Amino acid sequence: MEKYFKNKGYAIAISLFCMMLWGSALPVIKATYRIMEVTSDDVGSKLLVAGIRFFIGGVMALGYYALLNRGKPTQKPDWKYIIMLGLLQTSFQYIFYYMGLAHTLGVKAAVIQASNAFFIVIISAMVIKGDRLTVRRLLSLAIGTAGIVVANFQAGSFTGFKFTGEGFLLLAALFSALATVYVAKYGKGKDAFFAGGMQFFLGSLPLIAMGVALCHQWPHFTVSGVLLLIYGGFISATAFPLWSLVLRYQSSGEFGVYRLFIPVFGALFSVLFLKERFTTEIFFGMVLVLLGSLILNLPSKKKKVS
Repeated sequence: MEKYFKNKGYAIAISLFCMMLWGSALPVIKATYRIMEVTSDDVGSKLLVAGIRFFIGGVMALGYYALLNRGKPTQKPDWKYIIMLGLLQTSFQYIFYYMGLAHTLGVKAAVIQASNAFFIVIISAMVIKGDRLTVRRLLSLAIGTAGIVVANFQAGSFTGFKFTGEGFLLLAALFSALATVYVAKYGKGKDAFFAGGMQFFLGSLPLIAMGVALCHQWPHFTVSGVLLLIYGGFISATAFPLWSLVLRYQSSGEFGVYRLFIPVFGALFSVLFLKERFTTEIFFGMVLVLLGSLILNLPSKKKKVS
């Protein structure tokens, strides 16, 4: 299996598959809130639903681990790594994300989410040896981020800044980036499915506790709502371990740019499944994100040996 993650072409395809799964989470979350009658200002209920989703994701990832490692000697868990990852990737990121989302517009949230890719590239260059901040990466990021802005553009929607709104969303993007770089730097040799499952399981507990304490009204758990939660758990259990394996063999500074595809896939799935309108802004935004990706993967000019 290692050969697929070491091969750059396969690694790009696996990364895009992960971004597609994470992108599908955006309309799934919207549909879950609608079915469970969670109001936009009920941060507690959102945290509770998110916590349950990640708890399910943790159980699923541990199930993957059990199936893939039948008969093999078990690895001694690195609890420091797992707890730190759970706090960064699950607890801190989503506490700030949902609290910030309650105080800003959704279109701004999608654009701010794109800053995650910038954080990954910059932090990787600072802490990972050999991960350089190249002109090509910055150009790819700039064009891709412009695409996210274009895709989500609405007149008057990008004015104003509130720390408990846009500020919290930026913190969420920063924690997500820190988690990505943390996996790239310290995740080598760790079982991605066990570490992913345990970090989701442990990281979900603060979300559930805060959700119970803060929710105004309990979500209505219907059959369709529970099925959507299970699918949300599947997204986390599948995408995060695969993404961790990509980061084990590829540059986080380079592959972090592919995070820009998450809001693009989110917009497409929203059009397909929530019947939202496919606008010219979304189309040109997608073109710019794809262009940024193509620039990133242009073949390098090799110097001639004299």
